[in-house]
Amino acid sequence: MLFGKSYKAERATSVVESKRDVYQAALRRVGEWCLRSERATGGSAAYQLPILGWSKSYPETTGYLIPTLLNVATFTGDNRYREAAERHGRWLLNIQSPEGWWAGGLHPNRSRAPSIFNTGQILKGMNALAAESGCEEWDAAAHRAQAWLLSNMQSEGLWPGGDYRASRTPSYYSEVLWPMAARALETNDGQAAERIRGSLQRIVERRTTEGAFRFWGFDESGFGFTHTIAYTIRGLQEGGLLLDDESIYRAPEAALEKMLRVSELRGGRLPGGFQESWMPDTSFMCLTGNAQTALCLLRMESTQSDDLRVVSGAARMLDAVVDRLPVSGAIAGSRPVWGPYMRGRYPNWAAKYVCDALIELDSRLAREVNEWRSSS
Repeated sequence: MLFGKSYKAERATSVVESKRDVYQAALRRVGEWCLRSERATGGSAAYQLPILGWSKSYPETTGYLIPTLLNVATFTGDNRYREAAERHGRWLLNIQSPEGWWAGGLHPNRSRAPSIFNTGQILKGMNALAAESGCEEWDAAAHRAQAWLLSNMQSEGLWPGGDYRASRTPSYYSEVLWPMAARALETNDGQAAERIRGSLQRIVERRTTEGAFRFWGFDESGFGFTHTIAYTIRGLQEGGLLLDDESIYRAPEAALEKMLRVSELRGGRLPGGFQESWMPDTSFMCLTGNAQTALCLLRMESTQSDDLRVVSGAARMLDAVVDRLPVSGAIAGSRPVWGPYMRGRYPNWAAKYVCDALIELDSRLAREVNEWRSSS
């Protein structure tokens, strides 16, 4: 038959493979930008400005750029990314406090105030380097960070307010609990794991009847950029999966379904943010949040039966970010670039999450292609 099963599978395979080529080319471009973001003084610049150039280094995002660089190194076979990850790690070792914390803000920073959230994000990098190399220095740094984070937890399982803009622990601090859960399991610390489980459950309790999470933004106004909304979701997903707790990792599914439906009606372009009532701000797109939400969708799909609608939705969200990717590989904070999220700037964490999403989506598409070929 001219249009039999084999022909259709081959046609679908050809389309998907062409798309993978596009994604892999985008990954190379964005990855190169990440390498260029490294500062001579150490770390990765927080952002690039069109005229003024690179900012100072940002310890927080340098920390969670490390696992991305290691993954890009594995994906591409280019050892420059692994070398950059190790240089970032050594710089972070040099600026870690003896108590285990890292300061908030860019570096150098006169205030040197300890930050719960920044320490948690850098813990991701220390965990990744320890797993990659087995070197004691990364493990020791991760141990100090974990001990400091645990020592500052309140009895109800979260932290005192005021770490950034809010007077209470925001829900996106699930992104701190995720690397803490990974560390607790790595060290067989059952007591810490149970404390972290309780903390994640406190955030789950903030879920509204519409599936949103109270305090998912930077402040307590009820508004969250898709960036912090996706932080909230991903931390619950990864922390819950590590702790094998379905009540935690499935808690954000209603929110993800809502965001998927909205994006489908807008060609993959999520509004820049939402109120807790799901009232959207459609005046801009938060490119970081689009890429992060695509990652969250792929993670949700990996815990359920195969669902190509979800995979397609994630691809369209990512397409909305990389469809006008400049030659430089820089990812703006907002589209239009003058939108309210990181106005006029190209943040390194936007590039980080685009790399993560491109690798994850390529892996999922490769699996689908292999299944089509084996069944045809």
